Amino acid sequence: MKPVRVATEADAKAVAAIYAPYVAQTAISFEEGPPSQSEMAERIAATLKTHPFLVHDNGQGVAGYAYAGPHAGRPAYRWSCNVTVYVASGRTHQGIGRALYAELLDILKAQGFHSVFAGIALPNAASVGLHEAMGFVHLGTYREVGFKNGCWHDVGWWRLGLAEGPPAAEPILFALDMVGGLEP
Repeated sequence: MKPVRVATEADAKAVAAIYAPYVAQTAISFEEGPPSQSEMAERIAATLKTHPFLVHDNGQGVAGYAYAGPHAGRPAYRWSCNVTVYVASGRTHQGIGRALYAELLDILKAQGFHSVFAGIALPNAASVGLHEAMGFVHLGTYREVGFKNGCWHDVGWWRLGLAEGPPAAEPILFALDMVGGLEP
């Protein structure tokens, strides 16, 4: 069994637990309060209607998650998406983020997406390192764009191209039949 699989609403408790310290103790996430288990279940379900939401679970519980979502609301953006990854405290630097992103990016490519973007609250050397190791290229930085924990924070933006030229068709909505071996 692969350690990366599609998330289900039953993973919401573990996903919320992984995310909570990032929200409560850092500026890595600009949310001001950790979402509840039920809110996370709703987010997972909503994401899976159009984009992948994956978890890393090697039999010892969920150790990380990654997902994609729309880049922006206007129709011309439909071939671009934003991605994010979070790994449980104490489980970083074990290849979990890389494994999640490898599967996520393969699915997004199969869906027909052209560009993938990641916004990273700075400084965050671990996240920058992961994204650049996966082929993302730094585009620029929004200076002092988020205020959290009593100070302003910058957000850098990275891009990974998945395809070249004009799109062949509309992006394909996410479906379980595109993830051979990753089913929940």
